[in-house]
Amino acid sequence: MIINKRTIRISILVAAVIVTVYFIWSVRSGLYPFIIALFLAYLLNPAVCYLENKGLRRTAAILALYILVFSTMIFVGARGIPLIIRELENFGRELPFMVAKGEELIQFVQSQYQNSVLPYSLRVAIDNALLTVQNDIQQFIADAVNALIGLVSHSIGLVITPILAFYLLHDWYEIKEKLLQMIPMRWHTECILTFREIDKVLSGVIRGQLTVALIVGMLVTIGLEILGVRYALLIGIVAGILDIIPYFGAFIGATPAVTLALLSSPWLALKVVLLFFAIHQLEGSIIGPQIMGDNVGLHPLSVIFFLFIGGELGGIPGMLLGVPIAAVGKVFIRHMIRMLI
Repeated sequence: MIINKRTIRISILVAAVIVTVYFIWSVRSGLYPFIIALFLAYLLNPAVCYLENKGLRRTAAILALYILVFSTMIFVGARGIPLIIRELENFGRELPFMVAKGEELIQFVQSQYQNSVLPYSLRVAIDNALLTVQNDIQQFIADAVNALIGLVSHSIGLVITPILAFYLLHDWYEIKEKLLQMIPMRWHTECILTFREIDKVLSGVIRGQLTVALIVGMLVTIGLEILGVRYALLIGIVAGILDIIPYFGAFIGATPAVTLALLSSPWLALKVVLLFFAIHQLEGSIIGPQIMGDNVGLHPLSVIFFLFIGGELGGIPGMLLGVPIAAVGKVFIRHMIRMLI
């Protein structure tokens, strides 16, 4: 059987991609500073390019943006961190009383439930389902705590990420040119189109979703503050972070707010449910489409599928990365097939 050169080149390319992916996956624990730096550089590059188009040299544009970003972080941190610490301290002091009150409420619900006219087999099935949900929630909380601890434990790497991001931003055009030179000339046009489409997708998934999550966090904080729910700032931060997860994030983020409100009164819990419903509708119909558009290019069923896959493989980080990786993979595979066929 005769194997032509095209088949050999395709085989070598596929093998190189597989080996590269395997190598990166094998050393992934040591690459987190570079991954975070690449993420920061990608987020900041449009602003750097904007300042560059206004007449600043690229180095000056990067330094100006760094000064602005870090000044904002210091200002917000100086105002916000003491409030967060104070709320955490109050929450820690009141947590035993909340747990006791929650147990009383659960026992009351269980007593009413056990005295109901539901068949015994159905009650057992419902109890098992509730136990599964409880275990899933506990596992989710454990994953979140472990992720936070892991982030703190890698603080040394986090310190150097702004430096790495600076070099990535400074040599952005040169890096793109070097990557393009590694690709055969006849594929240049298709590769440029591919990376433009990937940038469009990531802009919607990453920059857009982060902006939407920030707005949702602010709306939740303000709304809970108006309703008189305690720890509105903490809940708003949690709701904003979890809102990055499509579909499920809004539901998970509402859980602590509804739970705390329920400990006060059912009427307040209903108000909180309505608040989150209104914010979710506002996000889905106005905020999300205006900021993100339709850049992801994935069907909602596909998004849910990749959320489950990501959560199964990597927990919370997997849920956060599942949709962006799937969207980029879809674009990459489509253009790869076009180049090879």
